Amino acid sequence: MITDVHTHYWTPEHQGPPWTDGLSRVARRHAAADIDLVTIESYRRQVAPAERTIVFGLQATAAGMWVPNDEVAAFVEAVGGQTVGFMSVDPTRRDAAEEVERCHADLGLVGIKLGPIYQGISPLHPMYLRVFSTAERLGLPVLIHQGAIFTDSGRLSEANPLLIDDVALAFPQLRIVIAHLGHPWIYETAVVMRRHPHVYADTSALPNRPTVLANALVAAKEYGVLGKVLFGSDSPMVGATSAVEALHRVVAHTQRAGITPITDDELHELLHRPSFDLLGIESADVSATAAGPPPVTADLITAPTTGGNP
Repeated sequence: MITDVHTHYWTPEHQGPPWTDGLSRVARRHAAADIDLVTIESYRRQVAPAERTIVFGLQATAAGMWVPNDEVAAFVEAVGGQTVGFMSVDPTRRDAAEEVERCHADLGLVGIKLGPIYQGISPLHPMYLRVFSTAERLGLPVLIHQGAIFTDSGRLSEANPLLIDDVALAFPQLRIVIAHLGHPWIYETAVVMRRHPHVYADTSALPNRPTVLANALVAAKEYGVLGKVLFGSDSPMVGATSAVEALHRVVAHTQRAGITPITDDELHELLHRPSFDLLGIESADVSATAAGPPPVTADLITAPTTGGNP
């Protein structure tokens, strides 16, 4: 069973500058559809062949992206099957920790998506640390974008995955996934994963950078943490089918030319990693799959929210 730990939900109404100003920099050759619009139908197409998925929005005032968590929860319900939702909170808002509590208790969201550089704040800032503390206390995994981005928000010096070393030391029970293998700091990501038992990374977005992806997988193997690399697509930026195909091509290249090749068995294990189990996520209700998805209505993904794009 393939699990995709990195998929997005958003619509054009959620996006503004500088996010929209930077979209032209995003490579689209691996996208399965429009990269600025996700619908229930397009999502189901984009995530195939994954059978389990994690989907989330992003709340980042500094980057011009704001997806209400209520809409993410409604989207998860509409998609059905074995899709689970992560909330996103912007730590610069005073109610960030309270929003984590609300989304977990009231909306059933089972993890948190964060992006310090998108949110214009260091992951070591006290406002960020209170979110990590709440996540650890509630047992919620965190998927964090700690690497380069296409917008001009934030500071690259605060996006280095080495900073996650301090986070993991402070919150040793917190499960953390470093998105995109922390590119371009792939070696830093590998050594942080090696130091901390609950730090993982995902392969999302990197089909657009096959050389980086190849080097990242080889680095993970050489540092003994290839088993902590999770499959992620970055849908809609990269469709899951395209992501799987890219991994096969990259692995074949390491076998032809690499000093440390990735084996076919290691690729199979990566693609079929029990990511939900590793992150402490209970499987979604598979009865929804057997019965078919719930009816899609116009108000299903426009539920009342606790606040719009500030």
